[in-house]
Amino acid sequence: MACSLSTFLSTLLLLSLPLPSTQDLAADKSALLSLRSAVGGRTFLWNTEQTTPCNWTGVACDGANRVTALRLPGFALSGNIPEGIFGNLTNLRTLSLRLNALTGSLPLDLGACADLRRLYLQGNRFSGEIPPLLFGLSNLVRLDLGENEFTGEISSGFKNLTRLKTLYLENNKLSGSLLDLGLGLGLGLGLDQFNVSNNSLNGSIPKSLQKFDSDSFLGTSLCGKPLGACSDEGTVPSQPISVGNIPGKRKSKLSGGAIAGIVIGCVVGFLLIVLVLMVLFRRKGDERTRAVDVETIKQLEIEVPGEKTAVEANEPSTAAVNSSGTRKLVFFGNATKVFELEDLLRASAEVLGKGTFGTAYKAVLDAATLVAVKRLKDVTMADREFKEKIEVVGAMDHENLVPLRAYYCSGDEKLLVPVMVEVVRRIQELRQPGSELVD
Repeated sequence: MACSLSTFLSTLLLLSLPLPSTQDLAADKSALLSLRSAVGGRTFLWNTEQTTPCNWTGVACDGANRVTALRLPGFALSGNIPEGIFGNLTNLRTLSLRLNALTGSLPLDLGACADLRRLYLQGNRFSGEIPPLLFGLSNLVRLDLGENEFTGEISSGFKNLTRLKTLYLENNKLSGSLLDLGLGLGLGLGLDQFNVSNNSLNGSIPKSLQKFDSDSFLGTSLCGKPLGACSDEGTVPSQPISVGNIPGKRKSKLSGGAIAGIVIGCVVGFLLIVLVLMVLFRRKGDERTRAVDVETIKQLEIEVPGEKTAVEANEPSTAAVNSSGTRKLVFFGNATKVFELEDLLRASAEVLGKGTFGTAYKAVLDAATLVAVKRLKDVTMADREFKEKIEVVGAMDHENLVPLRAYYCSGDEKLLVPVMVEVVRRIQELRQPGSELVD
């Protein structure tokens, strides 16, 4: 009798327990479907017939089948993100929506993702002031809001993000002074990656942030180390005081030694100018020899992977059908197409470095456009196989992987075009001890 009663009570207890895993998984799936309906793009390739979203591209789950990572870089997402989506994805630890065309302000329920560690939103068109909801995400380690249209001042609310290691705010419309992220906010001692370049910031750079390279502050009105000294750090006479302007002093004639010194100085100065000109002409000649041969350009066509219809995907590629040999510069996702292949190959190229798989160049298209290009060597695979693999790499999202903007593939010539601002960041990181970079 006692045994039967014990069995009955155990069964009753099990039946009374909630089923959070199934309910939470359904909520996660519903939230992702709402996101799909709102921003579209390559999320339409998700197989919604599956009961779990954990197998969808860009979605990762934990052992309890809760969505913990959503990585959709360059997925051609566009429009506003509505409320009611991230409020259900409460187990998110990584959210990457970089290099898309998302607009408007961030949804308020993003603040419900209390476990969020990494938030990558760069390369979109988010606007308005940086929302206070971010300052409640106290577990954030990496925060990238660069290349958007955020306005207003850099809020003191960042002091709540005591675990932050990366803060990127470059290429926005931020204004005002730069707060002391070391003493005033308690952040500077922990930050190892920082960038506020190309904003309308002014004033002096706080001492806690002076450890970063000048590239982190370019395109602003900031002053102080590592940039030029601020005007109030020392006074310089507006006009030099000459002996002739002092009352009671007479002009004296130059001695023979002084005249000889002046002549020697002028000769040395002239020789230095000639030497500098020779160095500049030699450097210019080296840059011309590094320029990519523009005669290899035949035709140009731009396409975005992942945007073909099902009928087009089953047809032979344009390169195979077109007997004239059309060559394509392929851009990933919604990457801005501000240049063509002809512009890229015509530009002078400066070598950034050489690696196992080829040489990286910096191409100057015009006064405001810099492009990084990596020319691959010894790649022994068919064009079709190369394109399939590189599109997989282009969709990957990793903090140590430089994101790709475009690529070019035709026979033995294979070029990769990474995002230039990311290349600059990685160069900065390589200068710091213990940094790693995926080639």
